Amino acid sequence: MNTDRLAKYSNMLATATLILIALMLLSNIAYWLFPQVMNVYGPGFNLTALTDSLDAKTQYMPWWQVAGGIILSSIPLLILAKGLVALSALFKLYAEGEYFAPESAQLLGKVGKSVGLWVLISFVLGPVLSVWITFMRPQGERLFTISFGPSDLVALFLAASVMIVARSLHRACVLARENQQFV
Repeated sequence: MNTDRLAKYSNMLATATLILIALMLLSNIAYWLFPQVMNVYGPGFNLTALTDSLDAKTQYMPWWQVAGGIILSSIPLLILAKGLVALSALFKLYAEGEYFAPESAQLLGKVGKSVGLWVLISFVLGPVLSVWITFMRPQGERLFTISFGPSDLVALFLAASVMIVARSLHRACVLARENQQFV
């Protein structure tokens, strides 16, 4: 692939990443406000999908409980969004031809850290959200759920892998700069 096409695709992915962030956050909010529509047309993200398994009827919840659900389920997505912003910046660097820069290694490391934190924070907030959703129910129908599945393990593995690749890239950038000084 020539560099012009690579720059073009990198720019496209930088923009697509920012659009993905906006759609992800808006979809999360819509899932809480319009659950009937979102159950038909869109899957929930991570913690919003928990409302299905708990048979939560958000349309019957008080507004403050829905608002709390939006906030709790948005926290992990905002952490993931931070990593996706770093990914978008990385694609922009690639579009400028900066393939071997220490900054690109740092951005890649931020992506890995954000994905790892996203999984861990989702694991911690899952039980909190389950209690939040069900605490207005009669005694005996309230739930405390903990969820950690194979997809979470895969995401953590990928996050760790990306962070190791980022550190390797950073080390390679430092060595390349040192070698340039000798020439």
